[in-house]
Amino acid sequence: MNLRPGFADIVDGWMLVDDFDDLTDRIERAAIWTKENGPLNEDEDATISFMIEAQIARGIRRGDFEPYIPSDTPWPLKDGK
Repeated sequence: MNLRPGFADIVDGWMLVDDFDDLTDRIERAAIWTKENGPLNEDEDATISFMIEAQIARGIRRGDFEPYIPSDTPWPLKDGK
């Protein structure tokens, strides 16, 4: 995986921590880093995409989207359902 050092410092280990607020903080810090360091490369972009998808899934599991999306909705969604 081709992650620049500053970016890697922010996202390293994100999949090992099941903490909504920690993931939010990492996404926000990565956005600031990106603003200061130019566009993301392909691997960095993919990492952020996975982090955002995980954040959405955690939000669903917490009930953040109730009543529109039930907290027991399986993730990833199958065929948009």
